[in-house]
Amino acid sequence: MGAVSSEKGVLKLVHPGGYVEILREPITAAEVIKKNPRHSVTRPDVFQYPWIVVRPESILNLGKSVLRCSKSHNLSLVKS
Repeated sequence: MGAVSSEKGVLKLVHPGGYVEILREPITAAEVIKKNPRHSVTRPDVFQYPWIVVRPESILNLGKSVLRCSKSHNLSLVKS
């Protein structure tokens, strides 16, 4: 999966454009959404299952990778 692959002990938050933010402690999805209001947090398989979005109260644990997608991009994926 390239830049989206998981690493033990870190949380990878992949932004649009490919920028990867490395976090060393768990964070809630609401904190990510608060910093980026017009975006949602999704799993790496968002292109296969665009209707699955991470809930704001979910805790993003270490060892995982998540994507930050714009809400309009998610909507266009669901429609296609």
